[in-house]
Amino acid sequence: MSDPKGCLVDQVGWIPVRGVDGPKEVPLREALLDSHTFTELVPDMPTMLPVLLRQVLAPVVLDALGDVDDELWAELMDAGEFTTEQRRTISTYLDEHLARFNALDATAPFGQAAGLEHPGGKVHPVSVLMPHVATGNNTPLWDARLASDPVPLSLGAAVRWMLHAQCWDTAAIKTAAVNDPQVKAGKTTGNRTGPLGRLGVVTLLGTTLFETIVLNLPQGVRAAGDRPQWDRPPMKPSWQLRTPTGVLDLFTWQGRRLRLVADNREADEPVTVRWVVLSAGDRIDGPQPEDPHTCWTIRQDKNKGSARYPRRHLPGLMGWQGLEALLAIERDTVGYETSALLVQTATATLRGDLPSDYPLRVATCGMVYGTQDSIVSDILTDDVPLPVAALRTDHAVRGSVIRVCEQARTLARTVDHLAANLVRAVGGEPAARGKGQQPGTKLLHALDPLVRRFLTGCQRDPSDDELDQAHKAFETLAERAALAAAEELLHRLPGTAFSGRTVTKKEQGKTVTHTYQQTSAERFFHSAVRKTLTHLYPQMAAAEETAA
Repeated sequence: MSDPKGCLVDQVGWIPVRGVDGPKEVPLREALLDSHTFTELVPDMPTMLPVLLRQVLAPVVLDALGDVDDELWAELMDAGEFTTEQRRTISTYLDEHLARFNALDATAPFGQAAGLEHPGGKVHPVSVLMPHVATGNNTPLWDARLASDPVPLSLGAAVRWMLHAQCWDTAAIKTAAVNDPQVKAGKTTGNRTGPLGRLGVVTLLGTTLFETIVLNLPQGVRAAGDRPQWDRPPMKPSWQLRTPTGVLDLFTWQGRRLRLVADNREADEPVTVRWVVLSAGDRIDGPQPEDPHTCWTIRQDKNKGSARYPRRHLPGLMGWQGLEALLAIERDTVGYETSALLVQTATATLRGDLPSDYPLRVATCGMVYGTQDSIVSDILTDDVPLPVAALRTDHAVRGSVIRVCEQARTLARTVDHLAANLVRAVGGEPAARGKGQQPGTKLLHALDPLVRRFLTGCQRDPSDDELDQAHKAFETLAERAALAAAEELLHRLPGTAFSGRTVTKKEQGKTVTHTYQQTSAERFFHSAVRKTLTHLYPQMAAAEETAA
């Protein structure tokens, strides 16, 4: 029997959106049918964004409206909202599945296994679902809240974090579930991270929530038997090793068995959740399936031929530092391939179904796990403006945005080389790459707003002259920032750097002598900067081409 207090379709406000009156949490039906009136999702943390789109919003639309082809996709983007008939279809779909969207249902609670229990009635604080909150042995001694008295969450927030755990949970050993036949010594080992934990997630963002949903709808014919989790038999304590049937199954994958322990169910007060039962869930059999929310690295394997691996985001890098992968529309035998969603967006642009000045944004997120993936070490997120014109291989904007991002990285490496040569000039040895803070990293942060401003400007589909002027303006400011970074290094130098030092070492069986001086380090630095900034110093670029 369903408890009306747990109805996620109409009663519980749990989808966080931003409207004209600011942020608020709305029920599922309102979030979908009025999605054109909301500018965006405003999740608890950036890793929640793909969770809400994959686990709820996109699957409901896909399952209700049926297969999405390029024609329907274009109609949706052109209309900017669901038609009257589509609204009726989605609303009818939600009515038909109303019982399965109840978080407090007695037999099939949404996203949960009814009656799930640990031996002895053990429960976990609800904070175990939240990677940014310390729990268990990680709780600081000075924390004012004891693990035995967790902070209660609203039912809507608890459901969000439950879905977040389905996607991102760590791979730690899980406490056994009663009646799970695969339990060993009261534990379940071999658990993997949630399915998103193995990806560098790439989510497309539009100007409204409606457009964001449409941009994240994979096109194509649904695989036979592909259904979302709420259209499958209710979950039991046991779990399976299996292959996802299709995109709906993949998006709503139940990587954990969970049960929220709700308080105030009988009272007139709002339902809260302080405790949760969490155990092992389904595991994906075989390699990572074709997921539309990630880019791919393609390598040549001697035995398997061309092999594809999900491209992970790296700590310390801004989203635009992986722009080559985002723009790799055409499949390469060795290199990168962008996400399927960006491929279909590029195709829509070529057909004229999406204007070349559409203000597309790309949200990137990922998690870095530590200690055999049992803890979350870091959370990586960014939001990058992506010029739609750059998705076209025949457009000048593409080459310019790739060049600007490469110039920023090259200037950072140039500053690092300067720092290393200056350290050698005073008798020291530079730190190994990746050890300590590199001065080039500081320069990248100074260049970051310049790169983003250039990318945003390119979203207006500039003419060739405007593009050239914008690129030259970027280089002017980038050179100023690089020279300021170099001046900061030179200002700290002792006088011995001017005379420098000479080092003799063996290289490939030969004795080689290197002289490191401040003057030569500066000369190499300025030469490298001028070679990098081809719009400011075209003569240097011409000389390079002649020499080549």
